[in-house]
Amino acid sequence: MNVKLLIVLALLLYAVPLVLWIVLKLRKKQTAAEEESVMNWMSRQPGSRKENPALNRFYQRSYVRSAQVPLFRGQVKRIRQRLAVVSPYDELTLRKETMKITYAVLLIVVGLILALALLGRSLPVVLLGMIGCLVLNGMLIDVFVHRVENRLLRDFRDFLEDNRHQFQATRMTDEAIYEAAQLADHDMKLHGERIHEVLTSKDPDRSLAAYYEVAPNRYLKVFTGIARMIMEYGDKTTAKGSLYLHAIGKFVQDINFDLLRRSRLSYQLNSLTLIALAPILLSFPLQRWAEKYFPVMGEFYEGRIGSAFKLMLYAVAVGAYVLIRKLAETEESRYTPKSGGIRWEKKLYHFRFVRFVVDRFVPQKHTKTHYRLSRLIKESNSPLMIEWLTLRRLLYALLTAVFVTGMFVSAHINQVNRIWNAPTYVKGGLMIGRIDGAERKEAELRTELDGRIMREIDTDRKGWEDTVRNLVRESSGTAVNEIRQNETAARIVEKLGRADSEYLRWWELLIAFAAGFGAYFVPLGVMMFQRRIRGMDMQNEVDQFRMLISILSQFDRMSVQVILEWMERFAIIFKPALQRCLLDYDGGAAGAMAVLKNEAPFPPFVRMVERLENALERISIQEAFDDLEMEQEYYREQKKETMDRLIESKSNWGRDIGFAPVMFMLGAYIIVPFLYVSFMQMKDLISQLGQI
Repeated sequence: MNVKLLIVLALLLYAVPLVLWIVLKLRKKQTAAEEESVMNWMSRQPGSRKENPALNRFYQRSYVRSAQVPLFRGQVKRIRQRLAVVSPYDELTLRKETMKITYAVLLIVVGLILALALLGRSLPVVLLGMIGCLVLNGMLIDVFVHRVENRLLRDFRDFLEDNRHQFQATRMTDEAIYEAAQLADHDMKLHGERIHEVLTSKDPDRSLAAYYEVAPNRYLKVFTGIARMIMEYGDKTTAKGSLYLHAIGKFVQDINFDLLRRSRLSYQLNSLTLIALAPILLSFPLQRWAEKYFPVMGEFYEGRIGSAFKLMLYAVAVGAYVLIRKLAETEESRYTPKSGGIRWEKKLYHFRFVRFVVDRFVPQKHTKTHYRLSRLIKESNSPLMIEWLTLRRLLYALLTAVFVTGMFVSAHINQVNRIWNAPTYVKGGLMIGRIDGAERKEAELRTELDGRIMREIDTDRKGWEDTVRNLVRESSGTAVNEIRQNETAARIVEKLGRADSEYLRWWELLIAFAAGFGAYFVPLGVMMFQRRIRGMDMQNEVDQFRMLISILSQFDRMSVQVILEWMERFAIIFKPALQRCLLDYDGGAAGAMAVLKNEAPFPPFVRMVERLENALERISIQEAFDDLEMEQEYYREQKKETMDRLIESKSNWGRDIGFAPVMFMLGAYIIVPFLYVSFMQMKDLISQLGQI
């Protein structure tokens, strides 16, 4: 392990904690009063969970102090914002959960950097690991937040079961919800009490609209709306009993399907993320093993081709990891555009020079390219405008071209360094077998001799080859015969020629330009992939619409517009199309429904919209959807089949993508190097036979 790497590890392990300790000590007096108030507040909270007081105090103090450190302030704030959307935590619980996730992410990231440092044993590897950890950081936050969302869904399912029993005893919706909330876990208890406040407020409709804005998932939104309708119009006895209890049963069944889908997807795909990233860690010990038992292979790994294969392996592994994470996503936010804050693309686009350059690449309006880009942005549910997307594509292209050019320059510098400092073995040796100490020491002495002579040579002068031969004779003396002197001189001349030939060539710039051109289309490829995944989940959402309509159709005075409003509230994938339909509904219901079918041409969804069209004038809503109850068993089996097909499709995609880096590693680090070394050995053998 070299000195530079030791310096980096020392900075990581000692200097950073030392700086943080000094900063925290300086701010201790400022935060002491706030810590004391937090501890007093914690002791007064009746609904807080019973946990280790010392651990809870540690989380609270960590939150207060980390908010004062610039290194962690943004990270803590980002995690807090994500958790605040998922669950209505009280302030103390929100701080504690935020610090739990912060420490978990920090431990994983630091552990990964140390693993790369120990396995790679070089400064570039550590820097590469740090860059990768910046990308991994956001993904780890998503993973931990998803766990909170899944836990909330399970708690909501148990809350509904308790609510059923309480309603059967009291026949009062608000009282049943309040009693069930007292039996629920801490997170669901907060939601239950919030729903009870909505139902019992002076202006329930306004409170309900406010709750719709902060509800973490659509099940809570729709359940609260159904409970509000039951409170206003009263429960109704249907052929299957109480309408409210029947709706609760539907919710429990749908949540169970959703939890089962999430758990099966997690089981199928989570291990593939490790398989996708494993080649990055395995490449370092594999390379050291090959160089130890097949010494000639070191020339391949340190050469331009080997460096290019390394970069390609890293790119394939990270790309596969990102795509598998996209496949494994199950939370609702994956189809919800991120509207919070100001996007960096928007900030950058405001500069006059940047806007001038980007506008030259933006396709003109009313052209086919502009229409296709607009449609792709809508279908992938991206929050970007065409100008912002073009700016992102140009930056990807520019950074990729600069990075590839830098890697070519680095490869040339590394190759020159190997020519000067790498041990010089005698050509014609075997390609297999370990190098013993005596042979390695002899090779290092050759390198020292070559370097001493090479430093005295100026290749710009004429006749420098003769100067090399004269210096070799002077340094060798009479102890070495003329044949060995000629071999040494030829070796040094070859080294100097190879060192002079290491410069940036035109075709390398062409490759960098081609890589940048390919990166220009990467954002489009990611959006197409997201559109493909989105299409897989459409049938699942249509099945959930059927569940919702089967409940709403039982209410009296139900209209098509009200059903569309509920569908828009419950929708994720079809939400933009439903929103536009509702905006145009007052201008003509038939025209708005036709536009809805046009913007969402998914056949099962279109058939559902056609039933709603029939309910506009011809028949009632209950008659239009009467087969939903009659064919309930069929739709249940159909939904199960759809879920199995969706999971199987995503699993197949995940296996193909997850094992791609492994296959590439086998080819780039084993098969191709062996072929390269075999050809080089054969070339040397033929050369020796020719001399004989």
